[in-house]
Amino acid sequence: MSMRNASIALGLLLTVGGGVLWFNLSKSQSPLPAPSEPQVQTQAQSFDQNRALLENERNTVDIVQRSGDGVVFVAVRSAPQAGRDFGFFSPFLQPQPQEGTGSGFVLDQDGLILTNYHVIEGADQITVRFHNDPKSYPARVVGRAEPLDLALIRVQAPREKLKPMRLADSDQVRVGQKAIAMGNPFGLEFTVTEGIVSAIRRNPNDGSGDGKGAFVPTVIQTDAAINPGNSGGPLLNSRGEVIGINTFIYSTTGAFGSAQSAGIGFAIPINLAKQYLADLKAGKDITAEEILRSRPRLGVTLSLLSMSEYPENIRRQNRLPDTGLMIQQVERGSPAERAGLRAATRTVQLQLRTGQVIELGVNGDILLEADGNPINNINDLRAVLLSKKPGEAVNLKVWRDGQTRDVRVVPQVIR
Repeated sequence: MSMRNASIALGLLLTVGGGVLWFNLSKSQSPLPAPSEPQVQTQAQSFDQNRALLENERNTVDIVQRSGDGVVFVAVRSAPQAGRDFGFFSPFLQPQPQEGTGSGFVLDQDGLILTNYHVIEGADQITVRFHNDPKSYPARVVGRAEPLDLALIRVQAPREKLKPMRLADSDQVRVGQKAIAMGNPFGLEFTVTEGIVSAIRRNPNDGSGDGKGAFVPTVIQTDAAINPGNSGGPLLNSRGEVIGINTFIYSTTGAFGSAQSAGIGFAIPINLAKQYLADLKAGKDITAEEILRSRPRLGVTLSLLSMSEYPENIRRQNRLPDTGLMIQQVERGSPAERAGLRAATRTVQLQLRTGQVIELGVNGDILLEADGNPINNINDLRAVLLSKKPGEAVNLKVWRDGQTRDVRVVPQVIR
């Protein structure tokens, strides 16, 4: 074969071989066939959004959907204070009405709504708005319990707007369980926050100067965010039942009141409100005196001054301690008398800086502690007694004749 013919044959062989190789490579690299359109639709339809939520999330969403419409927005308006003098500008400046907002929740289809007393205090006009309804409905106060920071109002609204909330047994609340706060913080309508019950503790306000905190001896502490405007709104458990009434928070400045949330909020246990609901529905204004008369007590009258306020020379001469409260009187037939507590029989007179002259007992029993809590003022003792259930004893540590002793007393209602 000539050289020319051999070259032509080799070229044809390479051309055919390259074409076969290219065909095989192209076939091996071609994409897989795309799934048909019906398969894509089937996969999309199988996705269940509810199942994608965590169990806790589903519970919260369910509670909001079932119970949320029972929470209301409370707006108040107070007339301007008369007699305010603006001096030179008086002809040009007029005092303006005061406005405020808070929360509440529906109790029944008669229009009764429970809220905090401080939400409606001094209000001349009260209106209520419901979830997803921009209309404001007029309301009026039915009953008040200022020492308990509770108020009952009645709204004039269609029955279909009234979604009563279920009340729990707050004695069954446990630390660590779920807590959901609903309300209108800073006027932002219908807000939900979630946390846990952080503690069930003695009211941090029970030692305040006005003594009002002692009438709510125990509070529910929660880390669910509570801010100004949440007051009067419900705190709920995982069943959507009201366990408490959101009422105040602890601020970063160390004060209790209207500062912004620091993760420490407090609610009045709903069982305390239940005790007085009948009186509130009857239109009563419940006073501190009425509450004290209706609750078990020891039957003693205590000194106005704590032992720390006694002059040092009187304490030294009579071998008196530095703390505690002296018993000035013991009522006849009272639990204190039956327990053997003694009133002072000798007194000294002391003139206060105000010029007032008072008598101080010097040889009576001195209450040092109640259930392990130091007694430095009447509110300390009152807080312990108000926390007691009927028939439950209080354990006192008493100073008598230079020695301490333990005395067990069962408080009772004294008419």
